[in-house]
Amino acid sequence: MKRFFSYIVALSLPLLASCTTGGSVSARSRHSVNSSGTGAGSLNEGKRSMIARISIPPVGDYVDTNVKITTSSGEEIKAAWPGWEHEMFITSCDRGIGSVNLHEQKVLRDRAVSMIDPSQEYRVELLATDILRISKNGKTVIDASICPVHKIPMKRQMQEICQAGDYSVSFFRQQKREFPNDGNFYSSCSQQSDPTWKCSGCRQSYDSWAKRYGSK
Repeated sequence: MKRFFSYIVALSLPLLASCTTGGSVSARSRHSVNSSGTGAGSLNEGKRSMIARISIPPVGDYVDTNVKITTSSGEEIKAAWPGWEHEMFITSCDRGIGSVNLHEQKVLRDRAVSMIDPSQEYRVELLATDILRISKNGKTVIDASICPVHKIPMKRQMQEICQAGDYSVSFFRQQKREFPNDGNFYSSCSQQSDPTWKCSGCRQSYDSWAKRYGSK
């Protein structure tokens, strides 16, 4: 998984990390599989497809952005649900890693539960350990390559590194709502770049914000 962000929100669960953990090797690097890649952009990330059941855990004592995939052969895989890593955390420049409050976490999980029947099998496409697409009977249930804000296909690219200290808390709240897939990684310490989705609409919104307000 990508490195998480900064800022502890009121009523949030405590989840702290240091710069040493922020610079660790990502799951994508450790769990690559033999494949020709996603076909999105010039990146060549591991991709696999399977028939599986999906189990979504309830809100617990810590923030977990994964769901459990159980394949028809009995293999169990922890895979990141699209958007949760971004939606369950909020960024600032100086206060460590923080989760959104319990109510927001429950809303996100309830939304996912409403889309998935754990007793049914789905076709699940994984991009390393991230869910890329879920479908059933030829109908798409969720597609991580479609921007949830602008409803357009996104491209895969390496993150562009930005310094979190150059932005305000209010910026990160706005970014979360209006342009979550701008292609940036807002780092407080690490300079490691991971693959990410980039939406042209989100990028245009970010560029408009930067032109109007600049940083800080």
